[in-house]
Amino acid sequence: MKTFLKAKLKKNPLTRDQNDFYAQVILDGKYGVSEIVDELLTSNTEISRENAIELINLFNKKVGELLVTGNEVNTGLVNLSPIIKGSFINKKWDPAINKVDVNISKGFELNKALVNTNIQIMEEQGEIGETIDQSQRISAKEFFSENNSDMNHLTLKSNPEPPCGMAFRRWLCNS
Repeated sequence: MKTFLKAKLKKNPLTRDQNDFYAQVILDGKYGVSEIVDELLTSNTEISRENAIELINLFNKKVGELLVTGNEVNTGLVNLSPIIKGSFINKKWDPAINKVDVNISKGFELNKALVNTNIQIMEEQGEIGETIDQSQRISAKEFFSENNSDMNHLTLKSNPEPPCGMAFRRWLCNS
């Protein structure tokens, strides 16, 4: 199922380039456990709301317990692993610098959902200006460089060259 994420372009305040923009996602709502369970109940009426909320809360508590006891947890949606942040000066814990935290990376289900999401760039009037299909790869797309007259275009191939400097890459592939 294709999903659509709406965004609007905003001027990048970190650069002087008048053509440099970033995409700001237009939030459509805010969901907590109760709202998510309500959404689940619209498609499956056999689930008890109270049991579903209790199960999710128990799941969250167990994930937290597993993390703080040194376990990596894969929920399918995200991968979680405990870390300790900050440097240890003279091998001493400094509560102002050090803390226990969690690394979060996307799991299989979230990655699949993100790839199947189209981005709709909204115009200032609220109309859809452009729809971007992320599932299309950039393997044969041409990029044009306005700032470099020696390199008028670069074509990305499906078999990319090794990730190294341009001069070395040209030397390596043309030898």
